[in-house]
Amino acid sequence: MNETLNTIMTRRSCRQYQNECIKEDELITILEAGIQAPSAMNQQLCEAFAIINKDLIDELAKAIKDVFDERGDKKPETYHCAYHAPVLVIVSGPEYDSRRVEDGSCMLENMFLAATSLNIGSCWINQLRDTRNVDEVRNILTRIGIPANHQVVGCAALGYISSQSTIKEKKKERIHIVK
Repeated sequence: MNETLNTIMTRRSCRQYQNECIKEDELITILEAGIQAPSAMNQQLCEAFAIINKDLIDELAKAIKDVFDERGDKKPETYHCAYHAPVLVIVSGPEYDSRRVEDGSCMLENMFLAATSLNIGSCWINQLRDTRNVDEVRNILTRIGIPANHQVVGCAALGYISSQSTIKEKKKERIHIVK
């Protein structure tokens, strides 16, 4: 199997990370892989915001937990939407861009594959899509630098893997060949 297919076939979500931040050159490589993704009409409107400040990630995770708790979706005290990853990348795009979800999703997938190729764990985090417009969360997003007219597409938790998560086999019955 070639290197690209091997990376795709071995990518798994990681939910347990070492406490140390990934190297800056590895982070830059992952982010640059993200912007190589296709975008509708090559407009390249989605942006990636990489947070390496643990306190800021924790503050955002707590604000998100508080929103869920207030909505009646109580989370355990230990809940942390980014699984305590040392890096959280937020991908967003302008609300007027009707293709931001597709474009941002392609960016994220490129980042996940790049992380896998560097032996860095990653996980798709989507809680910001539902909480981004709540004042406490939006204030943090503004401090991060995400423009007010941007909608969050999704996030990537990144870090060195501390232990292997249970690997679930992919459901092959989702494949259909029509002749």
